[in-house]
Amino acid sequence: MKEALESILLTVSQSEDIDKGELAVASQLIIHSVCKGLNIERAGIWLYDTTQSHIECALLIDRGETLDQEAIVLSRTDFPHYFAALDSERTIAADNAMTDPATFEFAECYLTPLNINAMLDVPIRHRGSMIGIICCEHRGNPGQWDPDEIVFAAALADLYGRAVSAKERADYENKLIEANQTLEQKVKDRTAELEDTLRSLESAREKLVQSEKMAALGNLVAGIAHEINTPLGIALTSVSNCKEELAGIYKDFESEELSEEGFRDFNDICNEGLNLAESSLFRAADLVQDFKRTSADQTSMDVERLSLDDYIPRVCNPLRPMLKKDNIQLKLDIHPDTTIITSPGIIAQLLTNLLSNAQRHGFHGYKDNGGNLITVGCYGVDDGVIISVSDNGKGIPASLHKKVFEPFYTTARDQGGTGLGLNILYNLVIQKLQGEVELISAPDEGTTFRLKIRPVSGELES
Repeated sequence: MKEALESILLTVSQSEDIDKGELAVASQLIIHSVCKGLNIERAGIWLYDTTQSHIECALLIDRGETLDQEAIVLSRTDFPHYFAALDSERTIAADNAMTDPATFEFAECYLTPLNINAMLDVPIRHRGSMIGIICCEHRGNPGQWDPDEIVFAAALADLYGRAVSAKERADYENKLIEANQTLEQKVKDRTAELEDTLRSLESAREKLVQSEKMAALGNLVAGIAHEINTPLGIALTSVSNCKEELAGIYKDFESEELSEEGFRDFNDICNEGLNLAESSLFRAADLVQDFKRTSADQTSMDVERLSLDDYIPRVCNPLRPMLKKDNIQLKLDIHPDTTIITSPGIIAQLLTNLLSNAQRHGFHGYKDNGGNLITVGCYGVDDGVIISVSDNGKGIPASLHKKVFEPFYTTARDQGGTGLGLNILYNLVIQKLQGEVELISAPDEGTTFRLKIRPVSGELES
């Protein structure tokens, strides 16, 4: 290659503008260098659309001036011979552009008005694919493109591909910085929300201590800390790992050792870590919300006169498909004309908790004798009603009868249990419904929860 052309190429390849991610600046440098090296007045960068059915002018320089106002788009349907030549992904060296098979279609609409007689189009490649061309246009008498000039233009096209990669790296880096900042803010927001919620638990603890069959305050605090620290620990570990990966990828970027495969691995690792952190934080937030519900004051107390022989079937029947998956039959034994003034929302929650508890604990890992059965009963007494939920499952040892109502005690933690269901039930019955809870159970003899509900005083809904 001619020494003058090699000198220009060396200058462009060593320029910081190529690799610092500012594509517009790099484009200007490359096209001005094309014009200087080939001694032409007019050159431009043309880029394919995503379907490669059009090619649009991204930058056009004529006589040293950038023609920003020109937005030229060429379509495959209007110039089929030219696009067919581009499809070969080879250089188009049209010494006589008016007659060349690849460029003659531009004669009347483009070449003649602009006095362009020769064209040199070299492909721009990025990640192995052709994304456009650098178009070099010669005015005046037709001439022959020198092989050195063709190689020179092709080398500048490759440098443009390098500049595109630098732009992508810069964009990815900015997105990673933004994602990291967003993640840190989310952690701060979640932490602040958790701190606010934990402060509100002080009053809830007092109510729990006053409730019968509740665990000691020390056990309660230990349970909260254990349940919440687990997901928070996972989240913090994930965030720390993402920060380490970010530092590593930035180091590779600074040293220009960042590969596509390395960046993709980094992206996969960070996506996995951020998803794990987010799910863990949501898990911690859900635990806090469940714990707040153990305070009966958090439960709605809309009150109405309720016909339980009509209402209980409406609550229980939709749960039959859930029970049927575990081969459990549901039987309702509701005395007719059983009414009480109470909160429908609380009754629905109690029944749902007890049926779910029976399904999860009464029959899990227990032999199916072909007659797995849960029975919901209800009848009136002098000062209220009795609601019972019985199963013929594996039963509960007497030593655990008190523990089942303690917060965070569960034998199904591997199934996602939190140990708050029966604790919530106990507080609702005792504090809100002025009732009583009785547990009757023994191993291999099934389990019965009997709830005595008294009428609730309050303003009836109209």
